[in-house]
Amino acid sequence: MPVLLWSESDSGSHDDRVRTTRRYRFGEEEHRAIAEDLDREIDDMLDNALELVISVEAESQAELAFVRRWSLGRALSISHLLKSTNLEPGEQKFLWQALGAKCRLGIRNSGLTNSSWQELIPARESDPERIERDVFARGLWLQDQELKDAQFTFGSSLTNAREIHTRSALRSLKLRISLQGWLQNIDAQSRCRLLDFKEFPHLAKALAKRWPGRGPGAAKQPVHYPQDELDEEVQRVLEPIARSILTD
Repeated sequence: MPVLLWSESDSGSHDDRVRTTRRYRFGEEEHRAIAEDLDREIDDMLDNALELVISVEAESQAELAFVRRWSLGRALSISHLLKSTNLEPGEQKFLWQALGAKCRLGIRNSGLTNSSWQELIPARESDPERIERDVFARGLWLQDQELKDAQFTFGSSLTNAREIHTRSALRSLKLRISLQGWLQNIDAQSRCRLLDFKEFPHLAKALAKRWPGRGPGAAKQPVHYPQDELDEEVQRVLEPIARSILTD
């Protein structure tokens, strides 16, 4: 999947170059036609992400950030860009870079700009390549749940979502469903405290201790459980942690 990587010159003009792992004889520009088609598809995907964001009324900046990340993932999922037969091994990193550059610059394939795209990704990037990968991958992961379910599970907090997503053994949708179900059985005031970004890491760490990513105990992961059994195990693991937090 050849992509266009956009950049901005010192003079403020926008330039692009083709990147691909495909073979070429005279340069990557041989694949420009395919890259241009993909670039227009990305435009449509980013427009769809913005439409999803606009359709939701967020009550805080933190919630808005969560909605943006989920919307970006859902639009990316719907676009099927990652399922394209043109996507060859090793090219996904180029796609992340292309998406990140398009958002940062707000540049459309036509040469026009859409500065609203800049709001879809974090403004500050100490390591753009890593953040781009994490932003789009985490957005795709979040959108496995419907927005309201994802918001409930993580308290509309990207910080809480990161606590689970960074632990690969805990990423399964089954675990999020169990976590959501457990939280639904807790009163609103207690749930709010447990979902505070200072307290939620204790829950994530307890789950990670029960299901480590490697080593002893890593053979059977949450994804391997029937949903009802997983629900019971999540409750067993989290109840003592919750009592400790709520009685502190």
